[in-house]
Amino acid sequence: MEHISPPTGYPSVDKPWLKYYSDEAINEPLPECTMYEYLWENNKDHLDDVALVYFGRKITYNTLFSKIEQTAVAFITAGVSAGDVVLMTTVTVPETVYAFYALNRIGAISNMADPRTSTEGIHKYAQEVNAKIILTIDVAYPKIAKAAIGTSVEKIVTLSPADSLPPIKRAVYKATNHQVKSNDNYCESWDEFISSSNGDICLSPVNASSDCCVMVHTGGTTGTPKTVMLSNQNLNTMAMQYALLGIDISREQNFLNIMPPFIAYGVVLGIHMPLCLGLNDILIPQFDPSKFADLILKYKPAHLAGVPMHYEQLRTSPKAKKADLSFFRMTGCGGDGMAEGFELAINEFLFQHKCKYPITKGYGMTEISSAATTNKLELNKLGSVGIPHLKTTVAIFEIGTDKELPYGEIGEICMRSPTVMLGYYNAPDEENKVLLKHSDGEIWIHSGDIGHMDTDGFQYINGRLKRMIIRPDGHNVWPSQIENIILSYPGVENCAVVGLPNPSGKHGMIPTAFIVLNDTGITADAIDAYSKEHLPERDCALDYRFVQDIPLTPIGKVDYRALERQAARE
Repeated sequence: MEHISPPTGYPSVDKPWLKYYSDEAINEPLPECTMYEYLWENNKDHLDDVALVYFGRKITYNTLFSKIEQTAVAFITAGVSAGDVVLMTTVTVPETVYAFYALNRIGAISNMADPRTSTEGIHKYAQEVNAKIILTIDVAYPKIAKAAIGTSVEKIVTLSPADSLPPIKRAVYKATNHQVKSNDNYCESWDEFISSSNGDICLSPVNASSDCCVMVHTGGTTGTPKTVMLSNQNLNTMAMQYALLGIDISREQNFLNIMPPFIAYGVVLGIHMPLCLGLNDILIPQFDPSKFADLILKYKPAHLAGVPMHYEQLRTSPKAKKADLSFFRMTGCGGDGMAEGFELAINEFLFQHKCKYPITKGYGMTEISSAATTNKLELNKLGSVGIPHLKTTVAIFEIGTDKELPYGEIGEICMRSPTVMLGYYNAPDEENKVLLKHSDGEIWIHSGDIGHMDTDGFQYINGRLKRMIIRPDGHNVWPSQIENIILSYPGVENCAVVGLPNPSGKHGMIPTAFIVLNDTGITADAIDAYSKEHLPERDCALDYRFVQDIPLTPIGKVDYRALERQAARE
């Protein structure tokens, strides 16, 4: 049923996107429980269903809950209690899932960190939260042990990708991979950690909306990395919003989990959301983008969450040339911008391969527990990132103010939602820059992204405030606008635009386009002329450089800082 209200011209008041949701969904109350409790309530009547799939091994919800209980007792035996923080530098293996929910079960906090983080970075993470235990993937142990020196860490528990493999595969893995061993008294294997457990689980009262349950770290690609604190209600609301989104989601469908657990995208949409919705969560501990097509054809997932680069790998893979992709329901894509030409190409590929739905674009940030908007299957507008989730309000504000802008006007994207973070850990000054109380009395999170919204509630991204380039003449340039035009030029494979220092030494930056070609006959002059046909001359790049590839972060986003460093070395 359509939601009808007198239009005011302002998205936060009209909420035009609600017309795409049912009244029943709109009136659904928020979950008021812990993550573990929400997981249990949604699956207690389906314990024989498959929860996790790990290299062919199927782990039921019954086994999952049993392992969580066992792990919770092990943490208690090791001295972990409510409010304590355990640093987890792990990958997507079943033991990570067990530990994540076990800590929540006893009211402790998971601090999810990338095992590739520098020794100095791991030391900082452990020190700032007074971690007594670090859970780590075994190959990272030497670095983790070094990082733990001078901290309060008393025990390091090592996981192996082999721990949950089927017996034959486990034997093969151990025979062909170097096993990390240590004589350190405070190092235990996962098996040793679990076998030493004894006693009972003691539960402490938890405030689902105000108590931190997990910490994740921002990437720092456009600023200083920060530790984001998320609550039980943050994660539960995100899972609920996907259940009510109107996407064809049903129990026992396959979900391909390729995003790492140390980012919000991975831990919220790769672990908690699919498990709460009763999906078969297929765990991939080390994702190789070049093998994306192999994984898709092997597991035939109904759902997955990735970044644009992953779908480009699928589209260009010879193995997918004649593939039947009719099993796709939600091809989630976020984490990075998507040019309209790229979106058209991906959708054409999907439709040609019998997929009924266009790519499921979304937009969000770590500070809002991953996603704020998504398009709903056929409900899609080219170039948009979908409509706001059910319990999320998105509006556009004049930059630097709390003045809301009407439909179509460009400003800063701001959001309010039960999924907005509790705050940054020990960084009140940074927190006060993004969590702002407006004149309406509400706390809004300021994204730092620039965009606009149409009268149907579809959100569009125009650029990143921190990526804005001020030219030597003082004119502001948005890199994404330049990238979209250059990417539409025939023969251009990829493009990224950054601001480089003015060689004259004067104020201002030079908008510089780094371009990957699949046609060597293209010249910079030709691209410049094409850009000026589609953009005002002052909005175009001032310099064009052809490169072999565009550097990416470990999770597949364009690494703009790496481009800047590369240019500085030239």
